[in-house]
Amino acid sequence: MTTTVEQTTEMIGGKEYPLTITRQKGVQEIIIRGKPVAVESVTIFESPLGCSRCFTRVRSERTPEEQSAALRRVQETAAQAMRDQMLW
Repeated sequence: MTTTVEQTTEMIGGKEYPLTITRQKGVQEIIIRGKPVAVESVTIFESPLGCSRCFTRVRSERTPEEQSAALRRVQETAAQAMRDQMLW
């Protein structure tokens, strides 16, 4: 896992506040609502006004059949949207 920390400031209501942004990349497990969740990355924003945490969940690998079915749905939706707008 790699961790980067960035110190910056943000303007809110005409006042400048310090802001610390911590980014952690790599698969890890965090607790959300009391349950462990596997995530790929976590970004934490900390300032005197509060703290915020963003994360990207680990996605399970799709089988080739699932991938082709998903691609087919995207193509069908795009084609229908183009027909609805009389572009195709």
